[in-house]
Amino acid sequence: MKADAVVVADVAVVVDAVHTGSCLYGAVPYRAVGLCDIWYCHCKQCQKLTGRYVTAARVSRKNLEIAGEVNWLPISKKTKSGYCKSCGSYMFWDMCSFDTISILEGSIDKTQGLDVKGHIYTSEKAGYYDINDGLPQYDTYPPEGTR
Repeated sequence: MKADAVVVADVAVVVDAVHTGSCLYGAVPYRAVGLCDIWYCHCKQCQKLTGRYVTAARVSRKNLEIAGEVNWLPISKKTKSGYCKSCGSYMFWDMCSFDTISILEGSIDKTQGLDVKGHIYTSEKAGYYDINDGLPQYDTYPPEGTR
């Protein structure tokens, strides 16, 4: 797994950026190629797991290398979350039927090159805060092709 590069006017341009990250202790490092933009998820699952909404970016399963031991907690019949067994850092969210895995933004070492695309599951948002940043908002999952 490596990033692809193309030559444009004698300058190499990286097509798929490489992002690295880890848990708080560094016991579960990972490397992701082609990490997609960040979304804010306001669903009840994310609220219960973290105490608030989650910021996460997705990556193709084949482009994610994880070292160290991840504990996968089944959240529902369709989803599971991954956290470090040593420090408890919540790092991954997996919708098992998708070909991608979401990586929580706080575990990414450097987020340069990633933009926030919008808010999902705003219909389940907690009532103690407002969303007024001007980004797109979706009651559930965004329409196909949006992500």
